[in-house]
Amino acid sequence: MRDRPARGLAPSPPRADREWAPLPTVLAGHAARFPDRSALSFVNYSRDPDGTWQTLTFAEVDQRARALAAALESRFPRGARVALLCPQGLEYGLGFLACLYAGMIAVPLFPPEDSRRIGQLATVLADADPVCLLTDGRNAGSCRELTDRRVALWLVDETDTRLAADCSGYRSAPTEPAYLQYTSGSTGHPRGAVITHRNLVASTRQVTDGCGLSSGTPIASWLPLFHDMGLSIGVLAPILVGAHLALMSPLAFAQRPLRWLRLLDTHRTHFSGAPNFAYDLCVRRVPAADRSGLDLSSVRVLTNGAEPVRTGTLHRFTEAFAACGLAPDAVKPSYGLAEATVLVACNRVGRRWSELDLDADALAAGRVRLATDREPAARVSTVVGCGRPVGQDVRVADPESGVEQAPGFVGELWVRGPNVAAGYWRQPSPSGQLFDRTLKTVHGRQSGWLRTGDLGFLHDGELFVLGRLKDVIIVNGANHAAGDVEDTVCRAIPEAGAGTVAAFAVQGADSEGDRLVVVVELAAGPHRAQEINLRRRVLAAVAERHGVRPHDVLAVRRGSLPRTTSGKLRRGDCRDRYLADRLGSAAPTQTAAPTQTGEAQ
Repeated sequence: MRDRPARGLAPSPPRADREWAPLPTVLAGHAARFPDRSALSFVNYSRDPDGTWQTLTFAEVDQRARALAAALESRFPRGARVALLCPQGLEYGLGFLACLYAGMIAVPLFPPEDSRRIGQLATVLADADPVCLLTDGRNAGSCRELTDRRVALWLVDETDTRLAADCSGYRSAPTEPAYLQYTSGSTGHPRGAVITHRNLVASTRQVTDGCGLSSGTPIASWLPLFHDMGLSIGVLAPILVGAHLALMSPLAFAQRPLRWLRLLDTHRTHFSGAPNFAYDLCVRRVPAADRSGLDLSSVRVLTNGAEPVRTGTLHRFTEAFAACGLAPDAVKPSYGLAEATVLVACNRVGRRWSELDLDADALAAGRVRLATDREPAARVSTVVGCGRPVGQDVRVADPESGVEQAPGFVGELWVRGPNVAAGYWRQPSPSGQLFDRTLKTVHGRQSGWLRTGDLGFLHDGELFVLGRLKDVIIVNGANHAAGDVEDTVCRAIPEAGAGTVAAFAVQGADSEGDRLVVVVELAAGPHRAQEINLRRRVLAAVAERHGVRPHDVLAVRRGSLPRTTSGKLRRGDCRDRYLADRLGSAAPTQTAAPTQTGEAQ
């Protein structure tokens, strides 16, 4: 293990052939060809505010993964589930790779460190039914408590590397499950997407192709490794192409976003990524004085995904760090979902994102019509493109009939490709509703499609995502995407900040249809709502841009809106809490706060 960053990389080997091989076979090849090249690094900020580097070479990663695989093989049957409860760090990647080497099904999760999330963790563990928990010595006690010692425990950081010689070298078949990816928004009964070895390799190739990755393109990430995007950037992509990864923890980023930017500089990073809120956080929390000296000229791809992408965020971040050498086309809006392993579409290297100004009234009616200067009175909705599909097919379908929509119409996005998961773990009914669906086209019926549940359209071959179907707000027969309403409010209320607004529908009287409710987090607290004329400003902004008047506007304290582990708003939970608080109320109060609280991770 090395303890310092490596800025230089050895020359890239010739491009390997594209014949299918499981990831452990690819990693073993890297270890044989360039054993001493840096593979995985973790930058630890827990003791040193400037970070301490720990680095493993490809030979060390291969040896340690084989050793742990041998330990698993000697104790558990092939095909059993093994849950990863390691903290962010080198042990997480090693544990995941060891499961692949042993032919076992990895279940990427998180250690029971946060009491608010233990219930969710226990529910997922009950669904996955693992034979073993992989963790480190620091979390061993809490992991044993979590399962009442009923599930075997193995410490990744205490595995004897001499066991590597006992690894069987099992080669998984393409159709065998590699891991279960539980969606971050799982509520009630969790859903684990079954990602096969074929899905894993196909999806990772899509990421590497779409982002222009090779062994000579350093990668950096702070995203949690239990999340699909974090796992892809933080383990799968660097291992597949033989690139050097520099990893840090989400907490280290949240405490000081500057650390991520400095890592991009120090590591001479080509590729990294984050959800939309992270880019706004960097703009807010990294002052001009801290930006001086940053060199971001090496960065070619900063994926913006995992939550709705905002045009304002793209411009603010790009402009804020242009003086640091950040290319104007570096930030790349993208689209993906766990059921498609991770990536569906992205903007390619060297291509700046695109924006469309659309007629808002036509869009509300499900039609894509470009706004023109000849209609100055028309309401305009600006949408950002997520690039073109990568190695897969995307169509737009009517969600009720499954008929492919004609060009120029909005519908549900359907996906088909080698990256689409095999279904949900032990859930045939939900799997049948979403997977292997039949699309009705003018050329006949086509099977094998995944219903994403997302609303969007295609324009000149590029994908535009409008939001979740279940989050569409229908008022007076017109459709309004919750994310668009939230973006409007964020622009009108700078006191709120990006990502601190929730818009959702509640059922009105029979003659009314849906009612629009807007909840705004205020850093200074809900008592400031009247002082800043919150209700009046929200009503005016939403009416002007969307032609609809919110039924209710509430202010809550910062951190009150429920979110998933990846930071996405749980609008359904927001609606439930609103209704629970409102039951029996004769006169809604615009500054009342929900009784429960949530926090972005």
